[in-house]
Amino acid sequence: DSKVYKFEEKNPFWSPDEEGEVASVGYRYRMWTLALNEWDSKYSGNVDWRQKLHTQRGAVLANELKHNACKLAKWTVQALLVGSDALKFGYISRYNVKDSSRHVILGTQHFKPAKFANQINLSLDNAWGIVRCIVDLVMAQKDGKYLIVKDPNKHVIRLYDIPDNTFESEEDTDDSDEDGDGLEIPLKA
Repeated sequence: DSKVYKFEEKNPFWSPDEEGEVASVGYRYRMWTLALNEWDSKYSGNVDWRQKLHTQRGAVLANELKHNACKLAKWTVQALLVGSDALKFGYISRYNVKDSSRHVILGTQHFKPAKFANQINLSLDNAWGIVRCIVDLVMAQKDGKYLIVKDPNKHVIRLYDIPDNTFESEEDTDDSDEDGDGLEIPLKA
């Protein structure tokens, strides 16, 4: 998965007046989880981004909204909650379907979060109502560990009571509340 990338310069961060040794390699460190996956339109019945994006942006977005309404609503609510002025969507595709390392930007769309929320019929009052219902449901349960799961095929969220030691490994059960540098380890949800 990790391929060596040759930079144009030997070390772009080094300058002659610096003391000490500079790192000799560059790392790709970002992994984006905020993504709508592009599927082959021949097999999935989706709109082909490469063909339709420049002429029918609305159709591409409507198709993504149809298949990924929860993700788009979640991102819109997040943008509204932080007071963001803009919500930007980028359409990025693999340069070659079989090469996962090279991509091309097909286009972008910019929205004001409040206007986009109106376009997708998202009510912030309704979103807070959903949060309130979930909190009320959880507060009615006995103390313990629970898992909330959204059913991907239905408009249903399920709450499961799970054993207290679920999702814990031997590292998590260590009696020490500090890691090697003496700083407290943050609580895990």
